[in-house]
Amino acid sequence: MTSLRRRLLVALWIAVCGVGALSALIAYWQVDREANALLDHQLAQVAAMVAGRDTGSARAAGEDDSDIEVASWRPDGTLQYASSDRVRERHAARAGFSAIRLGQEPYRLYAADIGGQHVEVAQPQDLRDDQAEAAALAALLPILLLLPVLAIVIALVIRALLQPVRALAATVATREAYAEGALATRGLPSEVVPLVDEINKLLARQREAAQRERDFIADAAHALRTPLAALQLQADVLDGSPDPAERAARLADLRAGIRRAARLAAQLLHLARTESGGQSAAAAVDLDVVLEELRALQAPAAERAGVQLVIAAASGARVRGDTRRLLLIFGNLVENALRYSPPASRVEVFAQASGGGATVEVRDEGPGIAAAAMERVFARFGTAPDDRHAGSGLGLATVRSLVHQLGGEITLHNRSDGPGLIARVQLPGG
Repeated sequence: MTSLRRRLLVALWIAVCGVGALSALIAYWQVDREANALLDHQLAQVAAMVAGRDTGSARAAGEDDSDIEVASWRPDGTLQYASSDRVRERHAARAGFSAIRLGQEPYRLYAADIGGQHVEVAQPQDLRDDQAEAAALAALLPILLLLPVLAIVIALVIRALLQPVRALAATVATREAYAEGALATRGLPSEVVPLVDEINKLLARQREAAQRERDFIADAAHALRTPLAALQLQADVLDGSPDPAERAARLADLRAGIRRAARLAAQLLHLARTESGGQSAAAAVDLDVVLEELRALQAPAAERAGVQLVIAAASGARVRGDTRRLLLIFGNLVENALRYSPPASRVEVFAQASGGGATVEVRDEGPGIAAAAMERVFARFGTAPDDRHAGSGLGLATVRSLVHQLGGEITLHNRSDGPGLIARVQLPGG
């Protein structure tokens, strides 16, 4: 895995080298062009000097610089002066710059007609190229020297700018698993702050999850202590009783206690799974199909309790969730309603589409719940103060957790048309 620092260094070094090479090429081309222009201007000046002097002076001007060939002709066309035999003949038919060859060497020629005289000044092209290249290289040298310096400066600046990030990484590496407090964002680059903020949110969620696990373990130990102690006591009584009838009664109590303990363990497992939030609910489910399946599952329990179970499954609504969760929600609510409803009463389940989602009500004819205890019954192991029915107090806690995971809401209301309770579940559409 390549580090961000290395990526930045490589990218910036490549950019610097590319821009430096382009700048060097431009500078080289510009200096080379200006050097050639300066040499052309020098040829023009020599031509003007030769035209303004007599023959002796012209010879002296040519002898001052052996790299320049000079020749001049009088107005009548006779040769006035030639610096060497190679330029005794005219090479230019008109004034201006041109390229010629003297012997085997290329020359740059300047011709001019000044004061009736025709003057030609030639300079070796190789010499001109050498002088232009020397000037261009002199201009390139500072750029080439500054590129490594700039690369070092970039490396040092990036190192300094990423120092807060390295310090943050060191802090995270030495942080305790359940440490309180958020990671500091002071001094960090603004581009990194959103990442650290999201990490802080993740750490907060992890702390909450760890606290829920600790609470769950404590609650489970508390909830299982009593039934397990009762099972141990019944087993001891069963083991020491000589009366077959009493042994049969104790065995029946033991089996009932085992069933209650198993049901409690199952409810604890359901609650742990729902509070973990490990599964998403992105699918759309036909609510009527779920309620028909609920009818088939709860009908035997309703028959044993002597309670008429009425489920109206004709809402046509589709809700967000999955069948397993929805059955767990409504199954818990129907089980509670059957437990608290007297024989020969009715438990009714109604569903209707509303606001893009659905509302499901489970109504019973039991004693209801005091207004002060409405919120308490949703807590783990929470029961109404006057509740004499055997229960673990986990059913409604599980239901609320599941409903919230699906993005819905659950409320309890005492019936206004008689005794009983209404559990109302509102679920978003799928």
